[in-house]
Amino acid sequence: IMGGGVIGGGWAARFALMGWQVRVFDPDPQAQRKINEVMAGAERAFPMLYEAPLPQRGEISFHDTIAQAVAGAEYVQESVPERLDLKQKVYAELQAHCAADTVLASSTSGFKPSQLQDGAARPEQIIVSHPFNPVYLLPLVELVPGTKAAPEIIEKARQILPEIGMYPLHVKAEIDAH
Repeated sequence: IMGGGVIGGGWAARFALMGWQVRVFDPDPQAQRKINEVMAGAERAFPMLYEAPLPQRGEISFHDTIAQAVAGAEYVQESVPERLDLKQKVYAELQAHCAADTVLASSTSGFKPSQLQDGAARPEQIIVSHPFNPVYLLPLVELVPGTKAAPEIIEKARQILPEIGMYPLHVKAEIDAH
């Protein structure tokens, strides 16, 4: 998880409560406290959505660098502030430290995937995965690949998201605000 605000914290909670090991990078010194607060709320509410027992909770760890956070990651959810220059900078660093088949998904509602992909070393691995909020309660996510996303990246996201209880609504055409 890149970014530990409300949305990033919601993603961290959903992944962890579904048994995934979650690594978080956020330079904000309050990120761990913020995510722990979101997690506390999610732990109370999330189990009420399921009649069957949940898997054993995954751990959430916090890392000082993007490189540490994404080592070996299959899926990265970017939830940094809505500034295109910042998001593109984060994607450049992500791509320097993660595998070419890692899904790089943005929580953005303000940018099209093509804007995020513009200038990227591997634009084909960047998509939008915009959740409804709160992420840990509402299971719908807009999956917007844009024109450059690789079919195998889209398919990988479509397989991973249901594993954490999310229903990916595949939006095939880029539109403002998805």
